[in-house]
Amino acid sequence: MSERWEEWLAGLRQGQPEAVADFWKQFGEPLLRLADQNLQHRLRRRVDPEDLVQSAVRTFLRRLHGGQFRLDDGEDLWGLLCAITLNKTRQQARFHGRRKRGLNREQALGGQPSQTESRGGWEPADDGPSPEDAVVLVDLVERLLEGSADDEERQVAQLRLEDLTCDEIAARLGCSERTVRRLLQRIRGRLGRMLAS
Repeated sequence: MSERWEEWLAGLRQGQPEAVADFWKQFGEPLLRLADQNLQHRLRRRVDPEDLVQSAVRTFLRRLHGGQFRLDDGEDLWGLLCAITLNKTRQQARFHGRRKRGLNREQALGGQPSQTESRGGWEPADDGPSPEDAVVLVDLVERLLEGSADDEERQVAQLRLEDLTCDEIAARLGCSERTVRRLLQRIRGRLGRMLAS
């Protein structure tokens, strides 16, 4: 093992800019080609070879900094980098090949034209409430909050409308989560009665 190699490796371990730049110059492109050659064609829609290389190099540098490798020369380093990169590639293939997010479950956008095509495009799946619906909702919430004699109920309802969880509401109001759930259940009951009438 040469003294120059040891110095370069120590500089890389410490993150010295010259050593890192030299590392990328020597190994960046070859690793990118390796990742590109070993990445399945269908997987390229989800994973970029450059992302794989960056992840592999980040893992290598983190473990090098931690003193986990003993590298005698450039061949040892290249072999290790190849192994890490190929493992990252296989991990991504396994991750995206799992049943719930499998590549074979993807469907192309498009399909059968709908009635909206005559208007020049597709309708979004859910375009949110109309302005009239929003006014009705605001009115309903105001009536619900005004009809509540309990100040704590009003606070719980307002915080819940701000999308806070039961735990967050309990912490903010200084009560138990069970109390928050009980108050929300009471509010839902009142809302149900209002909607039924």
